[in-house]
Amino acid sequence: MRGPRPVTEVPDVVGLAADDACDIVRRAGLKPVPPDGGELPMSGIVTAQRPIGAAGAVEGAEVVLWIHPGKEAPVGATSTGPLESASPE
Repeated sequence: MRGPRPVTEVPDVVGLAADDACDIVRRAGLKPVPPDGGELPMSGIVTAQRPIGAAGAVEGAEVVLWIHPGKEAPVGATSTGPLESASPE
């Protein structure tokens, strides 16, 4: 019979660069995922997460990260600011 999976503390990664945040979450034994089920961008800043930092989660659990491209996004990122040339439809 298997016992319960170990519980680990969720790291607080809000405000960190996306790539650093993902590395930290993975090192804690958790899985970083985006809120929409797609792929996590590896540039930008984490603006929110669920569960929150310092919460407990079983190893292997998902940590949802909301990432904004922000000013720290590298050159060539899809969007680093407002869409000035967008026309209303």
